[in-house]
Amino acid sequence: MQFLQPNKSKMHAILMIVDGYYPADIRVRKEAESLALKHNVFVLCCRKENDQKVEIIKNVTVLREIFYKSFTEKGLIDMRLAINFVHPKFHKILPEMINKNNIDVIHVHDLPLAKTGFFAAKKYHLKSVLDLHENYAAALLTWFSWRKNPVIRLKNKIFFNHKRWQDYENRIIKKYDRIIAVVEEMKDRIVTDTAIDESKITVITNSEKKDFVANFDATENSFFKDHKDQFIISYVGGFGPHRGLQTAIEGMKDVSKQIPNALLALIGPANNDVKSYLENLIDEFNVRENVVIYGSQPFKKVVKIMQSSDVNIIPHISNLHTESTIPHKLFQILLSKKPLLVSNCAPLERVVKSNDIGTIFKAGQAESFSKEIIKVYNNYETAMQKAANGFELAYNGDLNWEFTEKKLLHLYENLES
Repeated sequence: MQFLQPNKSKMHAILMIVDGYYPADIRVRKEAESLALKHNVFVLCCRKENDQKVEIIKNVTVLREIFYKSFTEKGLIDMRLAINFVHPKFHKILPEMINKNNIDVIHVHDLPLAKTGFFAAKKYHLKSVLDLHENYAAALLTWFSWRKNPVIRLKNKIFFNHKRWQDYENRIIKKYDRIIAVVEEMKDRIVTDTAIDESKITVITNSEKKDFVANFDATENSFFKDHKDQFIISYVGGFGPHRGLQTAIEGMKDVSKQIPNALLALIGPANNDVKSYLENLIDEFNVRENVVIYGSQPFKKVVKIMQSSDVNIIPHISNLHTESTIPHKLFQILLSKKPLLVSNCAPLERVVKSNDIGTIFKAGQAESFSKEIIKVYNNYETAMQKAANGFELAYNGDLNWEFTEKKLLHLYENLES
């Protein structure tokens, strides 16, 4: 294997570790590319069968050393990880990656790899950064609640127990030199739960790069050309229980009475359990004519969906998970220049309300959802003005990655202090 020789003029040699694919993870990619402006950055990640093992992408050296032979092997390793919180594949390869690339900082992405990364940092006397993308322990309460398979439900109950993972997070956080939180609300929760010095925590949110705006091409035809006379309400993203799609579907019952041509478009991946659950809701609330599930779409179509919708929604329900995270799509929608409706989960409400860039409804309340959709429809000029505010802040203000990355670079400039 060939390794990139470190650039001695740069400050740190950083090894990011992520149990996923690169550059597929948006957050990991943005952070790695920004840090590569001033540091030597390596990303140790997973490999698909035809991927290159070593590749340099925008000055980031990608080391695809983790390979799962099958979905079953991945599941078995996840269960093994859940027993002692050490990932066997990453644990085995880390010494070689650290030594051959002269690593001096371990940057761990998300809670499952935290102990594995810390063991390596401690053994080799490296600085350590734990990057928490979300409240992982709280997410465990939500992710699997729609799954019906009794074996899967039993496995998750035993190996992915919320309290056990929350206790683990509280312990491991204290061992790291620096913590990255995705929103201010997560930072506050960590300080409350662990009593660590808040100066150790830096908030790096999921803002978008300004050049994302280039994806919106006004000359292309609308994604919804078959529904050109309808008022399009779009949701783009995951279909998990915490996403609030059930609220939006129920809300369409009242929306359709006031706006007969309204159409709720749901775009995203859905397994059979989830799709069956949502289809049953559509029939229960008798909104078959006003709701359509498109499933996953290519990225180029996703941005066109945002741009050709009359309003884009983020209807998250309120729980421990959603109250301390924020989705990338919030900032992407702002760059689409189209109206935004979000639930009042704390991070969403704070960003939207303080900047007057969208409309807010009460999380989990279908009546509130329908009321605000109807208000947007009847006051569309006002909704478009808020969308214009959002674009201005996302492009020329502080709601973009160019602003956020300054905090990330500052963290590393002061890592030794």
